[in-house]
Amino acid sequence: MDPISQFVVQHLVGAAAHIIMPLMLAAFVAGCGVRMMLYYYARSEYNFSMEFEKRLRAAVGEMGEDESKRIHSFQKFVSAILARTFYECFELRARYKRRNFDHVTSLADRLLLIQNGCERVVEDTNRQIRYLKRENTNYERIMEITKNVFGSNPFFNKLCGILPTGLMSELTNILPGLFIIAGIFGTFLGISHGLPELGNMDMAKPDEAKHIMDAFLVSISQAMVKSIIGIFLSVTMSLVNTFFSPEGLYYNAVNRFSTTLDLAWNETENNDATHEVKEDAELKLAA
Repeated sequence: MDPISQFVVQHLVGAAAHIIMPLMLAAFVAGCGVRMMLYYYARSEYNFSMEFEKRLRAAVGEMGEDESKRIHSFQKFVSAILARTFYECFELRARYKRRNFDHVTSLADRLLLIQNGCERVVEDTNRQIRYLKRENTNYERIMEITKNVFGSNPFFNKLCGILPTGLMSELTNILPGLFIIAGIFGTFLGISHGLPELGNMDMAKPDEAKHIMDAFLVSISQAMVKSIIGIFLSVTMSLVNTFFSPEGLYYNAVNRFSTTLDLAWNETENNDATHEVKEDAELKLAA
């Protein structure tokens, strides 16, 4: 055996064979936790889009044909509804907590910066829709703005403001395959670690030889368990990725938000960008 292979067998194979199982379990727990947080981010974006749509449709229904209640400016209308949505979803809930679930949700929002992310959605939307022109705006243009608002949000694009969500999503997607590879790798490591012991067998001493063979078979069986556990973790992680998929929720959130903006665009007549927009939104919110 060459010196490099001998060094690997003596110093690395045994250590790797013992730590690969804890590493697989730790990666599984961490992967499930990250996937849950990614799903919570996407769910929060979807919920905010749904609440925005709910309030805007209610406002459209209240206006009806009554010109005294109608808001003709698209920017003023959207700004008012966004301000009301944010206020009722976060600030009002924090002020009048009545259920234990409200406290739990508030804590999760603070840890994951959900409120900051939704506030950024409101600010970026108000900032970008003021430049829309009636003569050259369609649904595709509104969809581009919505994708930019959600895609450039620094609070929703990083877990707890640190880890990129795109990278974490890709890592959790490939974890099932990595668990299978790690299980097979652990099996080979166990076999490699046990095989040198067979060289110590002395056929002239059958009792000692049997003892060595029994120890080798136990080592092989333990090594095979790593492959079984790797397959189990792979299947379980695949199910977790399927049931807690953030991609579908994110896609639905963007579509719902853009469709709501398109509805507001069709219900208004102009898009006057004036300095009174924020003031008008606050007046509408108070009303």
